[in-house]
Amino acid sequence: MIFCLVALILWRDAMFTTGTITMPYRYLRLLLLLLALSSLLGFLTSYLPGVWGTNAAFWLSDLIATLSYFTIISNLLILAKCWLHLMRPESRLGLWVTSAGVETALAVYIAVTGLVYHLFLANTWNPTGIDKVSDTLLHTITPVLYLIFWWFGVRGKTLPLKRTFYTLSVPLVFLLYWLVRGPIIGAYPYFFMDIEAYGFGPVMINMMGLCLVFWGIALFFWALNRFTTPLYV
Repeated sequence: MIFCLVALILWRDAMFTTGTITMPYRYLRLLLLLLALSSLLGFLTSYLPGVWGTNAAFWLSDLIATLSYFTIISNLLILAKCWLHLMRPESRLGLWVTSAGVETALAVYIAVTGLVYHLFLANTWNPTGIDKVSDTLLHTITPVLYLIFWWFGVRGKTLPLKRTFYTLSVPLVFLLYWLVRGPIIGAYPYFFMDIEAYGFGPVMINMMGLCLVFWGIALFFWALNRFTTPLYV
Protein backbone atom coordinates (compact mmCIF):
# COMPACT_ATOMS: atom_id res chain seq x y z
CA MET A 1 0.00 0.00 0.00
CA ILE A 2 2.73 2.45 0.98
CA PHE A 3 4.78 1.59 -2.11
CA CYS A 4 1.72 2.23 -4.31
CA LEU A 5 1.23 5.61 -2.63
CA VAL A 6 4.88 6.54 -3.16
CA ALA A 7 4.68 5.50 -6.84
CA LEU A 8 1.52 7.57 -7.35
CA ILE A 9 3.11 10.62 -5.72
CA LEU A 10 6.24 10.31 -7.87
CA TRP A 11 4.05 10.08 -10.98
CA ARG A 12 2.09 13.17 -9.96
CA ASP A 13 5.39 14.94 -9.27
CA ALA A 14 6.43 14.40 -12.86
CA MET A 15 3.11 15.77 -14.12
CA PHE A 16 2.67 18.71 -11.71
CA THR A 17 4.69 21.90 -11.46
CA THR A 18 4.61 24.60 -8.83
CA GLY A 19 5.54 28.24 -8.39
CA THR A 20 8.48 29.83 -6.62
CA ILE A 21 9.54 27.88 -3.53
CA THR A 22 12.66 27.68 -1.42
CA MET A 23 13.57 24.00 -1.88
CA PRO A 24 13.40 21.63 -4.86
CA TYR A 25 9.78 20.51 -5.00
CA ARG A 26 10.58 16.78 -5.05
CA TYR A 27 12.24 17.14 -1.64
CA LEU A 28 9.26 19.02 -0.26
CA ARG A 29 6.97 16.26 -1.45
CA LEU A 30 9.15 13.66 0.24
CA LEU A 31 9.04 15.76 3.42
CA LEU A 32 5.25 15.96 3.18
CA LEU A 33 5.04 12.20 2.75
CA LEU A 34 7.18 11.68 5.86
CA LEU A 35 4.97 14.15 7.73
CA ALA A 36 1.84 12.29 6.68
CA LEU A 37 3.28 8.96 7.84
CA SER A 38 4.54 10.44 11.12
CA SER A 39 1.25 12.10 12.05
CA LEU A 40 -0.83 9.09 10.97
CA LEU A 41 1.32 6.56 12.83
CA GLY A 42 1.39 8.84 15.86
CA PHE A 43 -2.39 8.90 15.96
CA LEU A 44 -2.81 5.17 15.33
CA THR A 45 -0.26 4.16 17.97
CA SER A 46 -1.95 6.41 20.52
CA TYR A 47 -5.47 5.21 19.76
CA LEU A 48 -5.49 1.57 18.63
CA PRO A 49 -3.64 -0.11 21.55
CA GLY A 50 -6.26 1.14 24.00
CA VAL A 51 -9.28 -0.07 22.05
CA TRP A 52 -8.06 -3.27 20.41
CA GLY A 53 -10.27 -6.19 21.43
CA THR A 54 -13.06 -4.01 22.85
CA ASN A 55 -16.58 -3.42 21.53
CA ALA A 56 -17.64 -0.79 18.99
CA ALA A 57 -19.14 1.50 21.63
CA PHE A 58 -15.80 1.75 23.42
CA TRP A 59 -14.01 2.36 20.10
CA LEU A 60 -16.30 5.33 19.48
CA SER A 61 -16.10 6.78 22.99
CA ASP A 62 -12.31 6.45 23.06
CA LEU A 63 -12.07 7.98 19.57
CA ILE A 64 -13.97 11.04 20.80
CA ALA A 65 -11.69 11.25 23.82
CA THR A 66 -8.55 10.90 21.69
CA LEU A 67 -9.71 13.52 19.19
CA SER A 68 -10.29 15.92 22.08
CA TYR A 69 -6.56 16.46 22.64
CA PHE A 70 -4.91 19.40 20.91
CA THR A 71 -1.89 17.21 20.19
CA ILE A 72 -4.04 14.86 18.12
CA ILE A 73 -5.94 17.72 16.48
CA SER A 74 -2.75 19.47 15.36
CA ASN A 75 -1.24 16.24 14.02
CA LEU A 76 -4.40 15.27 12.12
CA LEU A 77 -4.68 18.77 10.64
CA ILE A 78 -1.17 18.32 9.29
CA LEU A 79 -2.10 14.86 7.98
CA ALA A 80 -5.08 16.37 6.13
CA LYS A 81 -2.89 19.17 4.77
CA CYS A 82 -0.29 16.69 3.51
CA TRP A 83 -2.93 14.51 1.86
CA LEU A 84 -4.53 17.43 0.04
CA HIS A 85 -1.15 18.90 -0.90
CA LEU A 86 0.11 15.61 -2.30
CA MET A 87 -3.01 14.10 -3.82
CA ARG A 88 -5.38 16.99 -4.60
CA PRO A 89 -3.11 20.03 -5.10
CA GLU A 90 -5.32 21.64 -7.74
CA SER A 91 -8.61 21.26 -5.87
CA ARG A 92 -10.16 24.16 -3.98
CA LEU A 93 -9.15 22.68 -0.64
CA GLY A 94 -5.73 21.78 -2.02
CA LEU A 95 -5.10 25.38 -3.02
CA TRP A 96 -6.41 26.60 0.33
CA VAL A 97 -4.11 24.39 2.43
CA THR A 98 -1.09 25.52 0.39
CA SER A 99 -1.73 29.19 1.18
CA ALA A 100 0.80 30.86 3.46
CA GLY A 101 -1.85 31.69 6.06
CA VAL A 102 -3.00 28.09 6.51
CA GLU A 103 0.48 26.61 6.37
CA THR A 104 1.74 29.11 8.95
CA ALA A 105 -1.25 28.50 11.23
CA LEU A 106 -0.40 24.79 11.16
CA ALA A 107 3.20 25.64 12.01
CA VAL A 108 1.96 27.59 15.04
CA TYR A 109 -0.29 24.74 16.20
CA ILE A 110 2.35 22.05 15.92
CA ALA A 111 5.00 24.32 17.47
CA VAL A 112 2.72 24.89 20.47
CA THR A 113 2.10 21.12 20.65
CA GLY A 114 5.82 20.44 20.87
CA LEU A 115 6.71 23.36 23.15
CA VAL A 116 3.91 22.87 25.69
CA TYR A 117 4.61 19.16 25.91
CA HIS A 118 8.36 19.39 26.33
CA LEU A 119 8.25 22.40 28.67
CA PHE A 120 5.33 21.43 30.92
CA LEU A 121 4.09 17.88 30.35
CA ALA A 122 7.03 15.63 29.46
CA ASN A 123 8.13 15.36 33.09
CA THR A 124 4.67 14.33 34.31
CA TRP A 125 4.87 10.80 32.88
CA ASN A 126 7.35 8.26 31.59
CA PRO A 127 5.96 6.44 28.52
CA THR A 128 7.30 3.06 27.50
CA GLY A 129 6.79 0.67 24.61
CA ILE A 130 4.20 1.74 22.04
CA ASP A 131 3.35 4.80 24.14
CA LYS A 132 6.93 5.98 23.75
CA VAL A 133 6.67 5.57 19.98
CA SER A 134 3.41 7.53 19.86
CA ASP A 135 4.77 10.20 22.20
CA THR A 136 7.89 10.73 20.08
CA LEU A 137 5.99 10.84 16.79
CA LEU A 138 3.30 13.25 17.97
CA HIS A 139 5.36 15.63 20.09
CA THR A 140 8.80 15.59 18.48
CA ILE A 141 9.13 14.11 14.99
CA THR A 142 6.03 15.66 13.42
CA PRO A 143 6.69 19.13 14.91
CA VAL A 144 10.33 19.11 13.79
CA LEU A 145 9.52 17.85 10.29
CA TYR A 146 6.75 20.40 9.81
CA LEU A 147 8.90 23.30 10.98
CA ILE A 148 11.55 22.19 8.48
CA PHE A 149 8.84 22.13 5.81
CA TRP A 150 7.68 25.62 6.78
CA TRP A 151 11.22 27.00 6.70
CA PHE A 152 11.99 25.68 3.24
CA GLY A 153 8.56 25.45 1.63
CA VAL A 154 6.49 28.30 3.04
CA ARG A 155 8.85 31.05 4.15
CA GLY A 156 8.94 33.76 1.50
CA LYS A 157 5.28 33.46 0.50
CA THR A 158 3.01 36.49 0.93
CA LEU A 159 1.72 36.53 4.50
CA PRO A 160 -0.26 39.62 5.59
CA LEU A 161 0.01 40.57 9.26
CA LYS A 162 -3.76 40.28 9.76
CA ARG A 163 -3.51 36.57 8.99
CA THR A 164 -1.85 36.05 12.35
CA PHE A 165 -5.20 36.74 14.04
CA TYR A 166 -6.87 33.94 12.06
CA THR A 167 -4.44 31.55 13.74
CA LEU A 168 -6.52 31.90 16.92
CA SER A 169 -9.59 30.25 15.38
CA VAL A 170 -8.69 26.63 16.13
CA PRO A 171 -7.36 27.27 19.69
CA LEU A 172 -10.50 29.28 20.56
CA VAL A 173 -12.81 26.52 19.33
CA PHE A 174 -10.73 23.97 21.25
CA LEU A 175 -10.87 25.99 24.47
CA LEU A 176 -14.61 26.64 24.17
CA TYR A 177 -15.16 22.93 23.51
CA TRP A 178 -13.43 22.03 26.77
CA LEU A 179 -15.28 24.70 28.74
CA VAL A 180 -18.40 22.72 27.84
CA ARG A 181 -17.06 19.15 27.79
CA GLY A 182 -14.82 19.36 30.86
CA PRO A 183 -17.55 19.96 33.49
CA ILE A 184 -19.75 17.31 31.86
CA ILE A 185 -17.22 14.48 32.04
CA GLY A 186 -15.33 15.82 35.07
CA ALA A 187 -11.95 15.64 33.33
CA TYR A 188 -9.66 17.91 31.33
CA PRO A 189 -6.87 17.16 28.83
CA TYR A 190 -4.33 19.48 30.46
CA PHE A 191 -3.94 20.48 34.10
CA PHE A 192 -4.02 24.24 33.42
CA MET A 193 -7.58 23.88 32.03
CA ASP A 194 -9.00 22.10 35.09
CA ILE A 195 -11.84 24.32 36.34
CA GLU A 196 -12.63 21.98 39.24
CA ALA A 197 -9.05 22.18 40.54
CA TYR A 198 -8.28 25.87 39.96
CA GLY A 199 -11.64 27.60 39.53
CA PHE A 200 -13.22 29.35 36.56
CA GLY A 201 -11.36 32.67 36.91
CA PRO A 202 -7.80 31.29 37.00
CA VAL A 203 -8.56 28.89 34.15
CA MET A 204 -9.91 31.76 32.03
CA ILE A 205 -6.69 33.66 32.72
CA ASN A 206 -4.72 30.56 31.67
CA MET A 207 -6.75 30.31 28.47
CA MET A 208 -6.29 33.98 27.62
CA GLY A 209 -2.58 33.57 28.27
CA LEU A 210 -2.54 30.53 26.00
CA CYS A 211 -4.24 32.52 23.22
CA LEU A 212 -1.57 35.21 23.62
CA VAL A 213 1.07 32.50 23.30
CA PHE A 214 -0.52 31.31 20.06
CA TRP A 215 -0.66 34.84 18.69
CA GLY A 216 2.89 35.58 19.84
CA ILE A 217 4.20 32.51 18.05
CA ALA A 218 2.17 33.48 14.98
CA LEU A 219 3.84 36.90 15.07
CA PHE A 220 7.21 35.19 15.34
CA PHE A 221 6.53 33.18 12.19
CA TRP A 222 5.24 36.31 10.45
CA ALA A 223 8.47 38.13 11.34
CA LEU A 224 10.57 35.22 10.08
CA ASN A 225 8.62 35.26 6.86
CA ARG A 226 8.83 39.04 6.52
CA PHE A 227 12.43 39.71 7.46
CA THR A 228 14.40 36.66 6.35
CA THR A 229 15.39 35.72 2.83
CA PRO A 230 14.75 32.21 1.45
CA LEU A 231 17.91 30.15 1.11
CA TYR A 232 17.04 29.12 -2.46
CA VAL A 233 15.40 31.37 -5.04
